[in-house]
Amino acid sequence: MRNLAFDKTGFRIDGRDAYLVSGEFHYFRVPRADWRNRMQLFLDAGGNCLATYVPWLIHEPAEGDIRFGGEDSRDLRGFLMLAQEMGLKVLLRPGPYQYSELVNDGLPEWLIENYPEILARDIDGKPFRHSSVSYLHPTFLSKARIYYRAFAEQVRPFMAANGGPVSMLQVDNELGGIHVWFGSMDYHAETMGFGREDGRYAEWLRARYGRIDRLNAAYNTAFETFAQVLPPARAVRKNIASCRRVRDYEDFYRSTLAEYASLLAKWLREDGLSGPICHNSANPGMNALFTETVKAMGEDFLLGSDHYYNLDQNWAQNSPTPQYALRILESCDTLRAMGMPPTVMELPGGSPSDTPPILPEDLLACYMTNAALGAKGVNYYVYTGGPNFPDTGTTCDIYDYNALVHADGRPNETYASLKTFGDFMRSHGWMQRAHRAASVQVGFEWELLRSEAWDPDGQAFTGAQAQRFMERGVLYTLMCSKYAPELVSLEAAPDINRPLIIPCASTMSVRAQQTVIDFAERGGSVLLMPVLPETDWNGEPAALLKAALGDPEIEYGAQIGPAVRVEGVGRVFRIENPAVCTVLPKNACAIAADDRSGRIMGFERPLGKGKVFWFGGAWAMSTFPQAEMMERFAERMGAKPCVSSSNRHLFTSLWEGVEGQRTLFIMNLYSGAQSTQIEVRGEVLGEFRLAPMEVRTIDLHGYGKSGR
Repeated sequence: MRNLAFDKTGFRIDGRDAYLVSGEFHYFRVPRADWRNRMQLFLDAGGNCLATYVPWLIHEPAEGDIRFGGEDSRDLRGFLMLAQEMGLKVLLRPGPYQYSELVNDGLPEWLIENYPEILARDIDGKPFRHSSVSYLHPTFLSKARIYYRAFAEQVRPFMAANGGPVSMLQVDNELGGIHVWFGSMDYHAETMGFGREDGRYAEWLRARYGRIDRLNAAYNTAFETFAQVLPPARAVRKNIASCRRVRDYEDFYRSTLAEYASLLAKWLREDGLSGPICHNSANPGMNALFTETVKAMGEDFLLGSDHYYNLDQNWAQNSPTPQYALRILESCDTLRAMGMPPTVMELPGGSPSDTPPILPEDLLACYMTNAALGAKGVNYYVYTGGPNFPDTGTTCDIYDYNALVHADGRPNETYASLKTFGDFMRSHGWMQRAHRAASVQVGFEWELLRSEAWDPDGQAFTGAQAQRFMERGVLYTLMCSKYAPELVSLEAAPDINRPLIIPCASTMSVRAQQTVIDFAERGGSVLLMPVLPETDWNGEPAALLKAALGDPEIEYGAQIGPAVRVEGVGRVFRIENPAVCTVLPKNACAIAADDRSGRIMGFERPLGKGKVFWFGGAWAMSTFPQAEMMERFAERMGAKPCVSSSNRHLFTSLWEGVEGQRTLFIMNLYSGAQSTQIEVRGEVLGEFRLAPMEVRTIDLHGYGKSGR
């Protein structure tokens, strides 16, 4: 029996639309005597699911000595029986990795001590960390397989298909993190099969290139066999062949993550565990690394992301900020572009550090911002904690985490934030079938989001620059305007009814360029900034878009005055990476020019049934004339406003349901009170004053009767 289901839009729980509201509740930390009380507190706050790691180091303290039960901290079955009695679903996370501030990230010490050959290696073949293993090393897999089988024996009777509470399983945790955060990608010679024709790396290269002469042409090398090819240490940025080699190894490494995740899922199925399987990207910036994993895992797989805003002094902020909100927007939209209901697998329930503090107002603003920008399911990390199993903690003895419910069972002052957010989710289940209203689409390629390590120097605008412009320029500016954005992957045809804005790099695939051309020819409006692509991601010439626009001659890196004059706006300052069009293409008209010389910096040109705009500049949102410029471009492109706010500092988000429901979010992610006048699709709502760090919701379908 399936009691938890999802599609790319949202979740259905026990047959009805509802948020997945999960809380991390570690049976191996929380005293058994308090399990029931803390579960009831979670139910009272709107929870419907509990999540827990099942730590390998606790359940197999010595090799072959696998222990489930016998003592409270190992009684997984008792925990599952009580969760079922309390009416709570369960998400189990058996690893092999857990992290969770545990010794060896959750791996047993005997595994590391007895089998050091499993440790991941850097490019020089040296282990870079005591507990970072090579995922696909045969010895590691053989030991993990035994543990997975023992885990399956314990939980099989409790699976939802058998009438139990276990509704989802997670394979491993934050894949890739134990490598890239502490050293590099994994270059383990045995795992990757370097020097062998049947090795993973050689076979992957053979699948990509087919023949060794094609690889040599791409790499500018003279290898005789694929087995001779070794990964490069780094890219020589001005050497296209070197960048290709680095890109190939990154693609290969991501394929090993997909292979590993698929293997763990295969074990679960072999051992009779059915139902959805999930995994968590460690942060919004890592979502794009999992496209191969999503494709490999197939149906019934959920990729979510972790959305922390403050864990210690190393974080750039102590509370949710507009920049945090933009990362959440990007995360939710990229997950949705992969076909997932945007899910926050780790939403902060506290922090492992006592300072900076996690405050109730900050936490509620974080929760409501995630809902405003697309999250359809959440898992609080952690909901509650307790004493660490002896000698397993790395940060403390009592794992309190400043959580929503303290380690001693007392509700934290943040528990009220949990209840407020829980009430909102209970009353807005309709949002599972709804979409966030968006006036314009912002197009991207997955390659652009992961190109920083191998994008060649010497380009007019690199992939890394384009990604930063997308986040700090285009998305931020649109959120300060009346034209709400939605990120869309150029792998699929964009919605012809909404304009398409593309922060372009000098590189774009032929497929994506053709998608943009087709979009315009069918009647769509496109804005390209600040360059026109001239190569594909392999460094080969690819200027389809430029040719479709009549081959305009563009001078990049041009010297311009302090401002750009934009038609209908006036002077706009702080424009970066300027470019001028020295020869305007046929049938084009100028829309922007250098204020000093008058040289053209933007034009509009028809293409098929639609039109294409080009603007030769980028920016990081800093002045309101930049927002006025973007609004003018969007207006010329035919965009329809969503929400107009007189205060551009306050982000807004409008949700519209299939049965006419509408809810507006107004976000004040600042430490001072602010006011604004709001208009929604031409309807004036009036003036609102928001407290510091407040996210206000207004139910427009019952406006005046409900709302916060």
